[in-house]
Amino acid sequence: MATKAKKKVRKKKNNLLMIAVGFAVFLILSVIGGYFALLYAGDRMIAENEQKLKDLRTEPTVIYDKNGKEMTSLIRQKNREYKPINEMPKILINAFLAVEDKRFFEHKGIDMVRIGGAIINDIKKGSLAEGGSTITQQLARNVFLTLDQTFWRKTKEMSIAIGLERRYSKDQILEMYLNRIYLGEGEFGVEDASNYYFGHSVSSEKFTIAKAAMLAAIPKAPTTYSPFNNPEKAKLRRDTVIRLMYEQGIITEAQKNEAQAEPLPTEPTEVAGASLKKGYRAFFDHMVEEAEAKYGVTEEELYRGGWQVYTTFDPKVQDAMIAEYANAKNFPKDGAKRGVESAMIVVDAKNGGIAGMMGGRNYAPKGFNYATDMKRQPGSSFKPLAVYAPAIDTDSKWGPNSSLSNKKQSFNGYEPRNYNNKYSDSVSMNRALIDSLNVPAVWLLNEIGVETGINYLQKFGIELAPEDRNLAIALGGLSKGTSPLKMAQAYTAFVNGGVMSEAHTITKIENKSEGVVREYEGTQTAVLKPQTAWAVHTMLERAVQEGTGKAARISGRHVAGKTGTTQSIAGDSNVNKDAWFVGYTPEYVGAVWMGFDPEDKQHLMRQGSSLTAQMFSKVLAAGLKGVKATDFVRPDGVVEEQPEEEAVEPLQLAADLTLDNNQLKVVLNWIGGAADYTYDVYRVKPNGERELIAEGWKDTTFVDALNDPTEYRYVVVPRNAQGEEQTPSPITSINSQSLENLIQAGETHHEDSNSQVQIPDGTEADNGDGTIQFPPNFGGGNDNPDNNGGQSGGQGQNGNPGNQGNPGNFGEIPPDIANPGNGQPGGFTGGNQQPVQPADGAQQQTDPFGTNGG
Repeated sequence: MATKAKKKVRKKKNNLLMIAVGFAVFLILSVIGGYFALLYAGDRMIAENEQKLKDLRTEPTVIYDKNGKEMTSLIRQKNREYKPINEMPKILINAFLAVEDKRFFEHKGIDMVRIGGAIINDIKKGSLAEGGSTITQQLARNVFLTLDQTFWRKTKEMSIAIGLERRYSKDQILEMYLNRIYLGEGEFGVEDASNYYFGHSVSSEKFTIAKAAMLAAIPKAPTTYSPFNNPEKAKLRRDTVIRLMYEQGIITEAQKNEAQAEPLPTEPTEVAGASLKKGYRAFFDHMVEEAEAKYGVTEEELYRGGWQVYTTFDPKVQDAMIAEYANAKNFPKDGAKRGVESAMIVVDAKNGGIAGMMGGRNYAPKGFNYATDMKRQPGSSFKPLAVYAPAIDTDSKWGPNSSLSNKKQSFNGYEPRNYNNKYSDSVSMNRALIDSLNVPAVWLLNEIGVETGINYLQKFGIELAPEDRNLAIALGGLSKGTSPLKMAQAYTAFVNGGVMSEAHTITKIENKSEGVVREYEGTQTAVLKPQTAWAVHTMLERAVQEGTGKAARISGRHVAGKTGTTQSIAGDSNVNKDAWFVGYTPEYVGAVWMGFDPEDKQHLMRQGSSLTAQMFSKVLAAGLKGVKATDFVRPDGVVEEQPEEEAVEPLQLAADLTLDNNQLKVVLNWIGGAADYTYDVYRVKPNGERELIAEGWKDTTFVDALNDPTEYRYVVVPRNAQGEEQTPSPITSINSQSLENLIQAGETHHEDSNSQVQIPDGTEADNGDGTIQFPPNFGGGNDNPDNNGGQSGGQGQNGNPGNQGNPGNFGEIPPDIANPGNGQPGGFTGGNQQPVQPADGAQQQTDPFGTNGG
């Protein structure tokens, strides 16, 4: 029995051994078969596409605008220069080997050590983007494969690399690689890149170790490590390559130190994207970033060619921006060393497609984009988002006719002030928004709770810092701020019945030869009830018709929107740090910002948001020329709340003397009256006789050109919609103080961009189009963009400053919010929450409590 048992055990062991041997043989055969399969697959792909190795040119990538017309193509029209390896300096080759593939001459196309490390890192990170490819694999990927990051793609890459190593010598592979590698700014190959970055060939005597290291540093992240795009990061990366060259014995320590001390190149010899029209670059750069972020198509892949990118770009809108941004008269006076910065973005009101953008007055390719990257306090343009929309949306008791407190008061020590220094027991929400009053907005946020406002801002896509949990957000007092892109995107909700559309630039991107087609899937978020959106819209439309946004009006078109200013922390109460206008027509939403960056004593902006509102008006008027005007569409089922009758304020008139082109002119400004009033303007002669100089005037500003030295007085007579005469303004004498100030300063005032004044028939316009720009003359406060209390500082003839801060007839208007340190903690009442004083930002000197009403 024992013998039989032993035989059974022995037989069982033999069976297990046979199975193990069989499995081992199977694995070996599988590996061998897999290897030969890889070789076969690689050889086949190379044979089918070998011409790609020889032909460095391909079909260009074409970018189309919203109309399907070509905006630009990305491959240069010049031929790329192919550089034989025997004409390349050894130091250049060694630089690439040191950082990209130091075991290049040892492996057969695949470096298993690097591949293993890459796989481990991919598993740890849960991604497939880790490097580890050899130079041969990179060549295989660049020539033969599509953009998908998959394990199967990696397998094909490896098989092609093995095939390349069997078919070509190491020097041939290096030569092809160094002539195909993408080196940023649309440059492929070391020869073209050297000519672009350094202005000479790689074979030049001027080509140094540092330059070789710079080229070798770029491929890891061409946009990030471009010496023109990110000099600091580029130098760190370059110096790392130099250090690796030293550690690998390629250069000496003395050469290392000398190379790391060499400065980077500073100016390109030509602009990337040579066919791109000047002024289109900010949009183009943002589109390239979006292509990679949303569709996985990198800049390198776009520049390699073969792609068609369909965008939301509207050349008419962009060209209008370019034209207006080229006119210095549209901006405040320059500071001692630099001008005011500005940004603008326009998006489709319905779908959020970006029609155009100005990333700054002097936007540099791939530079800081003020339209998308900037964070500045939005001032009163924030009120609809942070206060009025949340209040109406959360409780039916709030609406445009609701009564809000307008008493001068303290909220736990935080004392907001109205720009006009006028207060009352109450005011309607409608009137509070139209006139951009600060106290009612803060009072209402205190009523609904700061947390409610914050929750809605998050829905609108506005990022807040923890220290923003206070009442200052009612007036746009954020510790960091926001961008024109975010503001324009948020305002799309007021056009679309409460649905916010994501801002984007690409509608479709495809590569037919690679079989890749990717389309934009619209991202729309319901943030408000339709009733709420329409209620806020009606108030914003009135703000443009009769309130602080009058300068944004466009003849023959419906416009709604809101101004915003923030108070300077470097200057006095007559100075603005930021000026905004965010508004829309039925077709487009636009956001405009202006301000010094940074602001300091030598760079103070004495104009307000009339300039930004005017920029909106001019750009949209030109951009929509030829487009049929339409009205805003009220959402289905929404009932419009009729505004209550409001008491009409009596007219108050100011008449200020100025000098333009050596001609005396009187700038008349008045406040009060009703939205539907027209005005008759009279000179009053010394004998009391009245002389009509304008009839049926619709604006609240008028310029009278004086052809004789008579010391007139003036009176304005309003008429209602039925033509009935209403209570006239007081008869007002000319105030010549502002002109005297100019004469004493030895400067001649030409124009100030703070208000646009229509010249009546019979008078001369200095710019040939019937308009002239003059300063507001109700001095003191810097917060009324409609000239009813703004200072008259500004841009004089040939860049000379205008009159600075004439008090006019209404005395000084204090800022709405004092600067930190004046005992204004900015807290809120209720609950256990404590007021938080946001810290100033180092770059922008942010002051969340220095926010004006405009």
